[in-house]
Amino acid sequence: MCIFLSSYGKRGGFLMEGLKNIMEDAVEYQLNKLLPTMPNVCSCEKCKLDMASYALNRLSPQYVRTDTGALFQKLNNYQPQAEVEILAVVISAINKIGSHPQHG
Repeated sequence: MCIFLSSYGKRGGFLMEGLKNIMEDAVEYQLNKLLPTMPNVCSCEKCKLDMASYALNRLSPQYVRTDTGALFQKLNNYQPQAEVEILAVVISAINKIGSHPQHG
């Protein structure tokens, strides 16, 4: 097994401890804001996770090291250009997953 996969999901190692991709927060925020306005789109946990992973795989990660860094980076991400990009990708994810949910 690949050394990277053998430790997949294990937190607490020196490398991952204290790192956060704040794009996860931005995508979750947009999903939680948009999905209630779209009653014909499934918003079950599985679909929301599929939408989030679709969006996150299309956005550049924004890793920060500390809470202070996270706050600064969050402010940076909500500049109009970044917010528009995040919103466009999340809407694309909702349309893609919403029209082809993986239930079953």
